[in-house]
Amino acid sequence: MSNITVKIKDNQKDAYSVRLSVFVAEQKFQNEFDDIDNICEYVTLYDSDKVIATGRYFPDPKGREDVFVFGRIAVLKPYRGEHIGMSVIGALETAAKLKGGKKAILLAEGTAVGFYEKCGFVKSEERTVYSEGCPCYWMEKNI
Repeated sequence: MSNITVKIKDNQKDAYSVRLSVFVAEQKFQNEFDDIDNICEYVTLYDSDKVIATGRYFPDPKGREDVFVFGRIAVLKPYRGEHIGMSVIGALETAAKLKGGKKAILLAEGTAVGFYEKCGFVKSEERTVYSEGCPCYWMEKNI
């Protein structure tokens, strides 16, 4: 993995392929794609020419101009444990900052809260949200 690159445009097809592999095939989610896919932008990471990870971002639906929502962050299984997820977060932060972002928020699966805390996110409220039966928590970070 010496040639990791990031793409922030014209990459929806690659982002979808990672999401299908991780969220649908591996985690068995039924409702992976939604209306937000029509308004968001993606970051994708590649090992040479092979897509290995993705995340999406979009402006806060509550209208806060400097807040972006991150989501659908996924790394293909063979690349986990190599800090690729942190690289996805970094790429999302850079992309959001380029659009005036000062804060990122995300809904973290319970099993991923520790990862996001390592990336500098903190829980923004204690209320648990359930997504396809999985407990999730809102988290935020100044970027």
